[in-house]
Amino acid sequence: MSDKKIYIKNAYTLVLSKLNYEFSNTNLLLEAITHKSISKVNYERLEFLGDAVIQLIITEYLYKKYPDHQEGHLSREKQAIVSKKVLSNISINIGLPNILRSNNLAIESNDSLKESLSTDLMESIIGAIFLDSDYRQCEKIILKIFGEYLDSIETIGQKDSKTLLQEYMQSIGQPLPIYDTVKISGPSHDPKFKITCRLEIYKTSESVISKTVQSGQQEVSKVLLNKIKNEKKI
Repeated sequence: MSDKKIYIKNAYTLVLSKLNYEFSNTNLLLEAITHKSISKVNYERLEFLGDAVIQLIITEYLYKKYPDHQEGHLSREKQAIVSKKVLSNISINIGLPNILRSNNLAIESNDSLKESLSTDLMESIIGAIFLDSDYRQCEKIILKIFGEYLDSIETIGQKDSKTLLQEYMQSIGQPLPIYDTVKISGPSHDPKFKITCRLEIYKTSESVISKTVQSGQQEVSKVLLNKIKNEKKI
């Protein structure tokens, strides 16, 4: 059996068992799992399409599910649900990184790369399913695999910690939080950052260690918000 046929067989079996979808056009499936490191015919175009399909289906779901909420709340909720972190978690749980067709990519030793490629694969597979079937079939699959996140919504459009901290500082007439980033020495394939945040209302700052700057800023903001709440400053 050729290399391509093995990849197609493994991908076909995984998608059928995990997403309950049976591809008609296996060439689409092969394209959806092929990285640019191995072929010019790769998943990038399908990723572009799949991203749009996921965005639309989640947007439609929120629009219909929460008719009394304003656009801003719905928009924030959508961004939280279709975030890179959520997409990569779903992709990894399904096992999509295991069917990636690539060349010399150290996925397992590079968390950041694994997260990025897992997100790409999730979007490309959905793009391929969309072309192989239709919108409603994709809707059925997406609402099922995102079910855990959709069912866990408690407050629509809840703002992230960094935004809440900035708004609080503005509300009391104080300068905005100041974030500092220091890259911690280590392997280039697995970077870590020390994120520090300083507020005028405190003499000391708070710091966290994170794999990305963005997530670190959110984490340290949450630490400070909890500190403020515990001291009943909010």
